Amino acid sequence: MLARKRRRPRIPSEPFAMSTVPTQPAQKSGKNTILIIAAVAVVVGGIGAATLLLGRQPSDVGSLGKTDVGGLQELAVIQAQLRPLRACGIEYGERGRRMKSGSHTSVWVSACENDRFAGVRIEVPTSRQVEGVAFDLERSSVSELWKILVDKNQVPFPELKRTLEQLTPYLVEEIPSRLAQAIEAKVAADRERQKHQAAEPARREASKNSYPE
Repeated sequence: MLARKRRRPRIPSEPFAMSTVPTQPAQKSGKNTILIIAAVAVVVGGIGAATLLLGRQPSDVGSLGKTDVGGLQELAVIQAQLRPLRACGIEYGERGRRMKSGSHTSVWVSACENDRFAGVRIEVPTSRQVEGVAFDLERSSVSELWKILVDKNQVPFPELKRTLEQLTPYLVEEIPSRLAQAIEAKVAADRERQKHQAAEPARREASKNSYPE
């Protein structure tokens, strides 16, 4: 018998289709898209934060999330008693949870800017001390009403009012003399320092010339 003739495999005229692989420009485009989205998110976040900050009213909200309740009619008597004081800041009570600052046994009184003096600490008698109540009183000049800043989530209004009523008569009595003494001592210390600085060049010159040639 004759051997069968083998068929030669048919070679297709065109190569088989291959799976499409993303080219390098496509990958770069994807990365650029991610970067653009991230940049937009940062900008939007920044605008949102700025809007929140600008939207806060200084007359209503104080530092550290405290609210100004100085305009309440129930505190009008307190305002009238404290307004004549030559001071622009009063801080009372402990604040903070871990790193606590302030004290319920003393009051820090700040002078106004034109006095060029920081302030003075005044001890509070035991009978007038209140624990668990913290507030800040602030104003820019003695002609203004006080901002009474308090964390409304931590201090109930009856407790705040009671503390102010206990402290105010004592503060009205003590602050003028204590603050005046502290300012006078500061002025005297500044005068002495300026005098020493003015005499320093002459002292140095005399010391240098005291050695024999």
